[in-house]
Amino acid sequence: MKPWVRWLAIAAGLAAVIVLFVVLRPGEDEEASTGPTATATGTPTATETGSPTETESPTETTSASPTPDAVEIEVEVEDGNVEGPGDVEVRQGERVRLVVEADVSDEVHVHGYDLLAEVSPDGPAIIVFRANAPGVFEVELEGAGLLLLELTVTP
Repeated sequence: MKPWVRWLAIAAGLAAVIVLFVVLRPGEDEEASTGPTATATGTPTATETGSPTETESPTETTSASPTPDAVEIEVEVEDGNVEGPGDVEVRQGERVRLVVEADVSDEVHVHGYDLLAEVSPDGPAIIVFRANAPGVFEVELEGAGLLLLELTVTP
């Protein structure tokens, strides 16, 4: 193969990857963000007002109030006991708003989506995301290794 043909093939492949990225990237919601924003793998920080923090997937926006178009999941942990739905099923593409209150300081982790949020007796962990990946995902208190619920995302 001649060198110029190899470079042409590499350039064409790179152009195809760029076009696919632009065409297939997730769309942005057209909502205004009124709350803090964190990355999917970042650690959320407290807001200046001391209100609960929300963690989200990169394509989502957050708000300090409940998300009306999201499936709301509430879980409470007290003395190592979990009160909540246990198993939750949502459809692929639905928004999920997970609120976890606990009497201990720990980190809430949505496995598979790699979303993290701090929880403490002073404030709940709030994670808002779009359930784009189908499957069964554990949500747990990471440090304690305590299963909070299993989230099933169906196509």
